[in-house]
Amino acid sequence: MHSSHATPAEPCRSELPYRPPVHQPAIGSVAQRRAQLDRWRGSAASRGYDAAWRELRLSKLKADPLCWWCLQKGVLTPANTVDHIQPIAERPDLRLVWANLRSGCKPCHDAHTARQIAAGHRGMRGRIRS
Repeated sequence: MHSSHATPAEPCRSELPYRPPVHQPAIGSVAQRRAQLDRWRGSAASRGYDAAWRELRLSKLKADPLCWWCLQKGVLTPANTVDHIQPIAERPDLRLVWANLRSGCKPCHDAHTARQIAAGHRGMRGRIRS
């Protein structure tokens, strides 16, 4: 008597694990990548961050050396960035106005900028300029 053993069905290709993508590092030097980014969003100077801005930024950090956002939570964190409360793209007339500036730490400033982009502020990075 011949026993009939069912042979296991061959697994479907879609059920097999797939090979994860391999990271391909960016081509070019840091300077080349920065130049490419500047072509996309404009140079720092063309976006309003010129010598006058750099001088005002240093003055603001000296006058207000702690992160504004951290202070709201009762945390003392040294500031290393200066934020335009009203973005330059929306209010270029306030670009060098002291009252439109606040000092911040990089993590808080980056989070704030991400919220502005998500809210669709005109001219913010990642958005189409009008």
